[in-house]
Amino acid sequence: MEFGRLMHRVFGFAWLLLCGHSFKGWSQTDVVIRWVDEQGQPACQSEGAGHTLHVSAWMDGVTQQAVQGADLVVDETGISAWNGAGSGVYTLEALPWAWTLVVDDAEPRQGDTLTLVWPSRRPLKLRGNPATVLYPDGHPGARLAQFTRELEQAQDTLDLDQLVGLGLVGGGLAQTQSAQLSLRSALDSAASWQVKCIEGFVMHSLWGDLARSQVLEWRMGLGASALDTAFSVWDGAFDPRSWAQKVASPGWCSAWELEHESWWKSLEERRAPWRSWAATGQVDSLCQAMSWTQDEAHLAMWLGQSQSWSRWAEAWWDVRWRDHCEVAEIRRLSDQTHSHLSSAQSWGDMRWMLPNGDLEPAWAGEGSWGLWLITRHGSSAGDRELALLRNWMVNEAGPDVAWGVLSVDGDEQGLYATLKKRANVREQVRWVGRDPGWWDRLDVLGVPQVVVVRPDGQIQTHQAPLPSGGLFSAMRRWQKLEGSRRR
Repeated sequence: MEFGRLMHRVFGFAWLLLCGHSFKGWSQTDVVIRWVDEQGQPACQSEGAGHTLHVSAWMDGVTQQAVQGADLVVDETGISAWNGAGSGVYTLEALPWAWTLVVDDAEPRQGDTLTLVWPSRRPLKLRGNPATVLYPDGHPGARLAQFTRELEQAQDTLDLDQLVGLGLVGGGLAQTQSAQLSLRSALDSAASWQVKCIEGFVMHSLWGDLARSQVLEWRMGLGASALDTAFSVWDGAFDPRSWAQKVASPGWCSAWELEHESWWKSLEERRAPWRSWAATGQVDSLCQAMSWTQDEAHLAMWLGQSQSWSRWAEAWWDVRWRDHCEVAEIRRLSDQTHSHLSSAQSWGDMRWMLPNGDLEPAWAGEGSWGLWLITRHGSSAGDRELALLRNWMVNEAGPDVAWGVLSVDGDEQGLYATLKKRANVREQVRWVGRDPGWWDRLDVLGVPQVVVVRPDGQIQTHQAPLPSGGLFSAMRRWQKLEGSRRR
């Protein structure tokens, strides 16, 4: 097992340094954000940065989907006060950059300010490029970052023993046994300082869960059992949190997944038909065989979506989604929220911003099929698709199809460059800009992209074929099906 999977899973890349800030009593938590460039100057002075940080809260630690809930306005000095921030995991965005942080009510207040750094490097994607967070000494985020570095350094010295001892590379019997002895010795000698480190975090807290899962991953990566006795006091302590609180903790979810890694192998050894149980939703059989509660069975199947047997996990949810256990209800809410974000129903009261700053209903022109090409200034592929779409609309589309361009340009200069590409002023151009809320609703994955809206205002698809890739043939099929429904 490669150490660092938790960082990849929880925060999307291995080297993100966690940060958080809190008071006792999460309802009163205030977080001060300092937003700067790499020279320490206010980021709002950087070209294209703007003055707004969009805050989204993670719904759970399994899917790690986030829902936008607030906008923070940063003043000219780069400071914003985030009042009333509750305990949880958050992503702050100023497209194309994103900062992920933890606010944990279990930890006493340490330090006054979190610093988000606006990078000077070129972003790789339109959205979700991870950026650096700096936090004060003594903060649990700083302690976890230091602990993670110590774990990485300790593992670096054991790379060869790990490869040989775990059979990942070939080696003679003597070499293998020697490597296994070295790994066992390393595990034994590391236990004391690792226990001391994790005891510095509040047990059963967001930060504590992350520290524990880091240690569990490190030790299992060197061949230890998930039932490692080195942490029996920590692991054996009663956890008073509800399932909702546990599932909201990415560290807890990752640790549970590690502790139950390959749980199905024991059933296969007993020739138990666990795949059939999963596919047909036989919750009693699975719970009895694994000594699980219904909540644990649901969590195992939810986490199973990332496994090679995901189709059985998905079949389970098709059958058991109405269950009333806590984990099923949490997952149902997560699924419904995510679906709502990218559905036409969530757009009904939204408005497009026109180039002059006025607003109009997003679905002005209802009654016709709507084709929206998402692009930005500087996209040569977007220019090519725009030319093909315009030609088709003029020569073949017919009167029951309308179209427009959705600009994801980060500033007005880019927007007006996009506006200049109109063949005439009747061509619709709307500005989506850097608002992650709209990006979520549009399910923007890149540019160019085509969103198709049916005459009733419902979304046919957020990811239609591009004009060069079969859009027009697909439109004919959808129009034909729509005509059949009306008859």
